[in-house]
Amino acid sequence: MKKMNAIERSKYIDKRYKEYLRSSFEFGKTKLQQLFIEQLNKEKLFKGPYVDMSFPFQRGHNLEYLIEQNVVCKSFRKLDDINFTRPLYSHQEESIKLIKSGRSAIITTGTGSGKTESFLYPILNELLYDVESGNKDIGIRAIFLYPMNALVNDQIDRIRKILKNCPDITFGFFTGETPDSVPANYRDKLEQENDVIIANNELVSRKEIRENPPHLLFTNYSMLEYLLIRPNDYSIFVPERLKNWKYVVLDEAHSYSGSLGIELSLLLRRLTGLAHRRPQFILTSATLGEQGKSENDIIEFAKSLTSAEFEISDIIFSKRIALQEQVKYRISGSDYTLIKKAEENFDDIKKIALEYHPSEANNTRELLYELLTHDKNVHALSKLLEGGSKDFSFIYNELHEYMTQEELIALIDIVNTAEKDGIGLFDLKYHSFVRPLSGAYITYGKEPKLSLTKTNEIDGMKAFEVGNCRYCNSPYIIGKIQKKDDDQMDYLLQNKEIDIYENYGNEEFVKIDFFLLENAINDEEIDADNIESYDVCAKCGEIHAVGNLNAKKCKCGEEYRFIVYKILQDKTKDEDSIYNNISQCPCCGHKTKSGIVKALNIGKDEGTALIAQILYEAIDEGEDEIKPVKKLTLKPISKPISQSEKKAKQYLAFSDSRQQASFAAVFFDSNHVRMLRKRLIWEIIKKQNYTELNVDELTAYLEDIIKTRDLFKNDMSAHKNAWATVLIDLLKVDGAYDGEGLGLYYFDLDIQNIIDQFTVQEIAEAFKGCNMTKDKLYTLMQVAFTVFKTVPAINYVKSTLTQEERNDILEYRKFNNYVALNNPKKAKKGNPEEKTFNSVRSFLPVTSETNMVVRYVMKAFDCSIDEAKYALEVIFSLLVQASDNNKTEKLLEKHEKKDAYQINASRYLLRNYKKSKFYQCSKCGRLTPYNINNKCTQDKCSGFLTEVDPDIVLESNYYRQQYKTKKIESIIIKEHTAQLDRKKAKEYQIDFKNKNINILSCSTTFEMGIDIGGLETVFMRNVPPTPANYVQRAGRAGRRKDSAAYILTYCDTGSHDYTYFSEPEKMISGIINPPRFNVLNKKIIVRHLMATSLGYFFRKNPEYFKSLDALIIHGGGIDEFNKYMQSRPADLNEYINKKILPESKYDEYRNFKWLDEMGGDDDKMTHFVETILEIMKEFENAKEEAKKKQDQGDEQASKNVTYYMHQIANLEKEDVIKYLSKYCVIPKYGFPVDVVDLQIYDNGVPVNKYDMSRDLKVAISEYAPDSEIIVDGDKYTSKYITQKKQSEFPKNWFITCPTCNKINVFLSKNDISECKYCGQTISTEAMEYYIEPVYGFKSGITKKSTRLKPKRSYAGEVSYVGNGKTDEKRLILGNTMGIETSSDDELLVMNKSGFYMCPVCGYSDIVKKGAKTPQTLKKHKNFKQFDCNCDKLDYLRLGHKFQTDVTRFTIPSLNSNDKLGYPQALSFLYAFLEGVSIALGIERNDIDGVLELNLEWESYDILLYDNVPGGAGHVKRLLSGEAIIKSLKTGLEKVSKECCDENTSCYNCLRNYYNQSYHNKLQRKLAIDILKRLIFEIESVTETFQYERWHGNSDIQHSSKKMKLTLGTDGRNPGTESAIEIWNDLLEDCSDDDEIEIIEKIKSRSPKSITRPYYRKTVKIEETGESFIANLIWEEKKVILFLNDTYDGYKLAKKTGWFVYCTKDEFDINELLEKVGE
Repeated sequence: MKKMNAIERSKYIDKRYKEYLRSSFEFGKTKLQQLFIEQLNKEKLFKGPYVDMSFPFQRGHNLEYLIEQNVVCKSFRKLDDINFTRPLYSHQEESIKLIKSGRSAIITTGTGSGKTESFLYPILNELLYDVESGNKDIGIRAIFLYPMNALVNDQIDRIRKILKNCPDITFGFFTGETPDSVPANYRDKLEQENDVIIANNELVSRKEIRENPPHLLFTNYSMLEYLLIRPNDYSIFVPERLKNWKYVVLDEAHSYSGSLGIELSLLLRRLTGLAHRRPQFILTSATLGEQGKSENDIIEFAKSLTSAEFEISDIIFSKRIALQEQVKYRISGSDYTLIKKAEENFDDIKKIALEYHPSEANNTRELLYELLTHDKNVHALSKLLEGGSKDFSFIYNELHEYMTQEELIALIDIVNTAEKDGIGLFDLKYHSFVRPLSGAYITYGKEPKLSLTKTNEIDGMKAFEVGNCRYCNSPYIIGKIQKKDDDQMDYLLQNKEIDIYENYGNEEFVKIDFFLLENAINDEEIDADNIESYDVCAKCGEIHAVGNLNAKKCKCGEEYRFIVYKILQDKTKDEDSIYNNISQCPCCGHKTKSGIVKALNIGKDEGTALIAQILYEAIDEGEDEIKPVKKLTLKPISKPISQSEKKAKQYLAFSDSRQQASFAAVFFDSNHVRMLRKRLIWEIIKKQNYTELNVDELTAYLEDIIKTRDLFKNDMSAHKNAWATVLIDLLKVDGAYDGEGLGLYYFDLDIQNIIDQFTVQEIAEAFKGCNMTKDKLYTLMQVAFTVFKTVPAINYVKSTLTQEERNDILEYRKFNNYVALNNPKKAKKGNPEEKTFNSVRSFLPVTSETNMVVRYVMKAFDCSIDEAKYALEVIFSLLVQASDNNKTEKLLEKHEKKDAYQINASRYLLRNYKKSKFYQCSKCGRLTPYNINNKCTQDKCSGFLTEVDPDIVLESNYYRQQYKTKKIESIIIKEHTAQLDRKKAKEYQIDFKNKNINILSCSTTFEMGIDIGGLETVFMRNVPPTPANYVQRAGRAGRRKDSAAYILTYCDTGSHDYTYFSEPEKMISGIINPPRFNVLNKKIIVRHLMATSLGYFFRKNPEYFKSLDALIIHGGGIDEFNKYMQSRPADLNEYINKKILPESKYDEYRNFKWLDEMGGDDDKMTHFVETILEIMKEFENAKEEAKKKQDQGDEQASKNVTYYMHQIANLEKEDVIKYLSKYCVIPKYGFPVDVVDLQIYDNGVPVNKYDMSRDLKVAISEYAPDSEIIVDGDKYTSKYITQKKQSEFPKNWFITCPTCNKINVFLSKNDISECKYCGQTISTEAMEYYIEPVYGFKSGITKKSTRLKPKRSYAGEVSYVGNGKTDEKRLILGNTMGIETSSDDELLVMNKSGFYMCPVCGYSDIVKKGAKTPQTLKKHKNFKQFDCNCDKLDYLRLGHKFQTDVTRFTIPSLNSNDKLGYPQALSFLYAFLEGVSIALGIERNDIDGVLELNLEWESYDILLYDNVPGGAGHVKRLLSGEAIIKSLKTGLEKVSKECCDENTSCYNCLRNYYNQSYHNKLQRKLAIDILKRLIFEIESVTETFQYERWHGNSDIQHSSKKMKLTLGTDGRNPGTESAIEIWNDLLEDCSDDDEIEIIEKIKSRSPKSITRPYYRKTVKIEETGESFIANLIWEEKKVILFLNDTYDGYKLAKKTGWFVYCTKDEFDINELLEKVGE
C-alpha cells in the first residue's frame, strides 16, 4: 500500500468503515437488506478532514551567540544534551532575557513550542553565574511545581542528562514515589532501571533532600503542602537554606482553575513567606486566550495565582512567521501533480520550478520553499485558513477554478515538504471525525421500512430496533416488553436504558428482551423450552404470548399482526448466561459471554477497535512487507552509508479513563491477531499456487512464517500459534465470518479414497430413495460430518495447546468432545459411570424425530425421515470402518470407554475458491462449497443454490478484503496509564519514542507535555470533555517535519459526542480561556491559616505529630494546640500578617481576627476532634456492652469485645496528616486522600509492578469484588477486601426511611430507632450495613479471556446524609424559596450491589439477585490460595462518605406530585448550576447538586454542594438574595438561547459531559418555565433572615405581585347568563360525586347575580410562557375555578398570585362567592 496523504487517508477510512458495516449486518436477500444498503450509502458517518493551519515559530539566535553576547554565561557549555548551534525560537530567547532581567514571566506558547527550555535555560544560566562567582551554597534556588507526577517523572531523565557533568548544581525529585532512605546500591539499581547515569549531584531520597536541600527541587503541590506541615521536612525550607532562592516554576499553569487556583495561590503565599525575599515566578501554559484580546485576563490570572506583580510585557506569546513574500505568479495545478510524482527527484522538480522562479537552492525542500512562497495559490490557501479550521471540501470549492481536487491534495502535500533553514511555509493539521450508526429501526408489514436514525415510528407504523447474531447474521428485534398504565396492555418498546455491549449485572430492575424474526432454531443446541412465541402488532407494538388466550389485544386489526420468538434465558441458573444480551444464538448454536446480538450501533469498544485498525492501515508508510535485498556492487562507495531514520507506523490512542485505555489496547490487539491469522492462511495458499494442502503441511508453513517474522507477541511458541490459526477456522469459531463463509477457503475431510473403493452402482443401491452418486456422497459426508467441527470432536493433540490456551483462543469450541452414532443427551443424575455421556454428542437425533443433518438429507434428496436416518447411519459406519482399516494415520480416534469418536485434525485438507466451486443461496445469501441438488445447506432455509464467483458477489466485503490483503506485520500496542508503575511507564514511553511500540493506548496522563518524540497521528476514542482537552491531545501530534499531523476522533452515540460531531469546528478551535477565580474565599483562607498554625505548632512540638493518640485521644496534643493558639504566638502572627496576607483587603484576618471570629475554635478542627472522640466513645461503649454480655456467657460477645479492642487500637495509631487531610482541616487541593490500592496477586504471589490505586469513591465500584481490571495486557479479578490484621471494619448500619426516603446511618444496630430527619419510628429489621474498604482490595485467580470486556459493578448516585453543622441564619424569599447552608455535611455513595465477605481473609462474592441473607456458607481459599478456615460469609455493602459544604433550596413550586416534576426539577438544577457558576465566577466542576424529596411541601429540594473535599465556601455565597436572583437570571439567559428544540436540551444549555445519564430527561422549556416563575416571584419580595428552619405559609398562592394572564380565543366569553345558569353549566362538566356535591353547595349559597366569567378558556402566563385550561375565570376579579380534571392547571395557576380554587382541594365557598359577587 502506498503512503496516503490526509485526504486519501480520510477517504480510505470512510470507505473501509462503510464496507465493514455492510459486511457485518445482513438481512438475507430481502427488501430490508436492500433498504439497509440504500440508507447506509446516504448516511454521513465521516466528517473532514478539517484543515487547521499554524505558521512556524519565529527563530531567534542560537546559544553560542547568546554566550558571546554575555546573555548566557560561558559555564553554560558544561551542560550536556543541549544543541548550542541550533537557533532558539524567538520566544525562548525572549524568556531567557526577560527572566535574566529579574522579571516574572508568563510563557503561553502552546504545545510543541519548547516551553521547558524557556524556563529551564534561564534558571540554569542564573545558577551557573552563581557558581562562577563562587556561590555554591546548599539550599533551594528553584522549585518546580507540577500538577501531576507524570510530568515530574518526565523531567527526570532530561535533567539527569543535562546535569550529568555539572556536579556544582544539585537536584532532587520529592514526590510520593521518593523513598525515605535508600541502601548503598540504590543508585546502581536506578541506573540499570533507567539506562541513564545517576550522578552524585542527584539527591535520590527524602533523607538526602532534608539534610542537604538541592538547588533544584521538583515536586507537586499536594506534596508541598505536606512538606510545609510535617516537622521533619521543615529543614528544607528554613530561612538560611532559602537565602539564594530565586524561582518558582508553575508548569501547565492553565490547569490551576477554580478552587484549585485559590488553594495554590495561598500555598504559594505560605511558601514564599518563608524566605527573606520573594522569588520570581515563571508560569508556562498552553496558549491562553487570544493575543490582543486576553492580555488583561492573563495578567489577572497570574496575579491571583502568585500574588506577584505582572505587566503585559511579562507575557510571552509565541511569534509566528506569516507569509510575507510578494505574490509573483500562480502555479498551474498540473505542476503540483508533477512535483508530487517526482518526489525527491531534485532535477525534475527544478526543471518545473525554473519555469516560474530562478533558484540557487541545492536541495528539494529549499527549492520548493522558494517556489511556493511566491505562489498565489499558496497565499490564497493561507488566507482561507487564517480564520480557523476549514473543511477540505470548502477549501476546494474556493480554489477549484485553479486546480482539480487531486491537484489541491498535491499542493497541500508539497506545502508540508517545503522548508528553508529549518523553517516551513506553514504547518497544517488535519482533523477528522467519525461516528457509528445510532441503530437500525424497521417496520413490519407489506411494505417494510428501515431507518438508520433513531425513531419510534415510520409512516405511522411502529419502528423496532434490529440487530444480528455476530456469528450467523440471524436477525433479532431488540426491545423490552412493558405494560402501559392507561390500557393495561403490554407493548414491545425500544430499549433506551441499557447498553447491550456491557455485562455488569447491576440492572436488576430493567431488562432487555431479544426476539428472533424467524423460527430457524437449532434444536440440537437449544431446548424448545427456551423459545416462546409472541404475537405483535406492527402498527402500535402491542404484544402478548401466543399461548395467552386471555391477553388483552389492541384494535388495530389482524392484518398488522406477526409472530416473533422470544429468547428465554434464566439468569439465576445458567452460569453461561449474561446480562444485557444473550449468551447463545438459537440458530447457529454459537455461545459467547461477550453477547451474541450485535446492534447496528456497534458499541464503543468494537467501533474504536475497528477504526483504530483502519487508521493503522491508512498511515502505512508505503513500504513493502519484505524489503528486497539490495544488489552488491564492486564499485567504491563515495560516501559512507548513512543510518536511515527508523520508520514505524505509530499513533497515540486517547481514552478518558485508565480502564478504557487498558481494554482498548488488548481489544485492538485481539482484533488484529484475529484478522492476521486468516490472512496468513491465505498467504500460504497463494504461495503454494492455490493447491490443496493437508493440515500438517499448512501448520508447518504457518509455523515458519510466524517464527521468521515474529508475528505474535504472546507467550505461545510459533508451533502453537500455527495450530491456533488453523483450529479457529477448522472448528468454525468465527461462524459466517470464517474462510468458508466468505468464499475463500475451507477444510474438507480427506475421504475421496474411501468413496473410490465403491462403484457407482454399489453407492446407488446402498442409499435407496436418495439417487446417490459418488460426488453427492462425498458432499453429503462433508456436510454431515461438520458436526465433528462444531461439537467439537476433533483430535488435535499435535498442537500441544494447554487447556487454558484453548479456552482463550477457541472460546465456545474449547471442549474435548466425541461423537457417537446414538447417545443420550445428558448423564443421569446420581450415575457417576454415565458422566462420560456429557462429553459425547449424538450423530442421529435423540430427543426428537429430526435434527439439522437429518433435515438436510431430507431436503437435499427429497427423501423420508427413515431414508435420511438410514443414509446417515451408513456414512457414519463407513467412516468408522475406514478408520479401522487405516493403521498409519487414523481417520478417527475412539473414546476409551464408548463407541464415540473424534476426527484426527491431520486428516483434513485445505481447499480454496480458486480451484473449487462456491455457491450462493437465493434466500439467505450464504456461500457454501457444498451443493446437492441445488439445496441450501442452511437448516430450515428453502433457498436454492447457484454457482457464483466469490470475488464478484463479495467484492466489497470488509472481512474478505482483510483476509486477502491485510499487511502481514506485527503490531505492538501497549497501554500507558497511571496503573503502571513509574518504571514500566517510563519503559513504554522510551520504547514508543524509539519507535519500538506502534500504538500507545493512554489515558489523560499524556494530555500534557510529556515527551514522546516525533509523532504524526493521534486517535481519540471519544470526544474529550472540553475543547481545551482536545487541543492538548491533538497537540501531541505534529512534531514530525516530513508530514502533517492527522487527528481522528471517534464520536460515540452519546449526546456529548454527537453534539461535537455535528459541529466539529467548536471542538477544534480549542480556545483555553485564562482561569478566573476569586482569591477572597474565606473558607479556603481560614483552612490555609489553620494549616500554617499546625505547621508552626508541630515544629515546636513534634511529639504530637506521631499518632492520633498523641494528638487527640490520650496524648493531650489538641489541648496544647488550643493553648498555643490562645497564646497568639507573635512569630506566627507576624508571618501571617506580613508574609501570607500583607494586603489591606485581608485586614479581617490579621492579628488572629480569623480565629476570634470563630470564637477561638476552627469548625473543621472541632469537627475532626469531636468525631474521633465520638467514634472512640462509641467503640468503648460497645466494648463495655459486649463485656457485660460476655460475663453472661454470650459466645458471640467475646468476639465482639476483641473486635472493638482492635478498632480502638487501630484508631489510636492512625497517621496524623492523613486524618487532618481526610477531615479537611488542612487543604486537599481537590486531590482525594481516601486513596486505596488493588494489590495484584498471581496464584497467591504478590505482583508489585503496577500502581493500582483509586479514590475510594471510584474504587468501591471499579475495584469492588468480582470487578475485572485489565492492566498491561493482563486481566485480574478483584476478589478480596483487604482486612487489617486482627481487626474488623467499623459497620455503618443504614436504612432508608420509608416516610421521607432519606438514608439514616448508625454506628451500631438497635432494634427500633427514630428517623434522624422526620422523627418517624423506623424498624431496623431490614437494616443493612456498609463498610468503607479503606485498606483496599486484592485480586484472586483470573481465568477469563482479556477479549471479554472487564466486568464491574457500579456506584449509585450521590445521596445526601446530613450530620453537618447547619448555619444559624436562613434566608427567606417570600413564599418562593427558603435557603439554608451547612458545613461538614455528609454525602454518601454506595455500590449498587451487595457482597458476601469472609471476615477472616476478605474473600468476597458479589450478590446479583435473589434473597440476601445476613450470612451464607461457602468454602473458599484466601488470597494466598490456601484453604481459609472460615466458611461463613457476611452480607454487606460497600460505601464511602465524604464531607463538604451544602446549600439547601426549598422551592415549593418544584412539585413532586406532577409527572413532569422530576424532569423539571432536574432541568432547573442544571440550569441553576450553570447560572451560579457564571454569575459568581465559580469553576463549574467545583460545584454540583442533587435533588431531595421534601415531604412537607410535596416538592423537590435542590441541594448544591462543593465538589472540593471539605468544601470551599462556594455554595455558601448563595445565602444572598442578590446572588440568587443574579444566578437565576444568568441561568435563564443561558437556557433561553435558541440552541435546540425547547422540548429537549443540548450542550449549549443544560447538558454536559458529566450528566449524560440524565440527558433524556433534561428539557430547556421546563427550565425556562420554572426560572421565569421564580424570578418573577422573588423580584417582588424583600429578603428576610430567620434562625429556624423555614416552613413557610402553606397557602402560597397569595402574592403581592400578580402575573399577567392572556386568555385564548377558545371556550365561551361572558354573556347574559344568571348565577344559576353558570353553576348548572359547570355541573355538566363534573365527573364524580364529590365534585358535584361541592358545585351544588356553591349553587345553593350563591346570590342570584354574580360577575359573569369566561368559560373553558386556555390561559397563558405571560411571564413563564406556560398554559393551562380554566373551567371558570373572572378576569377582572383575578379569580379562577378549576374542576378535578384540570387539577394540573390549578397547580400552575397557584403561582400566579391570582385567587385560585379547585374542587379537588378544600376551599372556603363563601370566600369564593364573596370575590365573584357583583
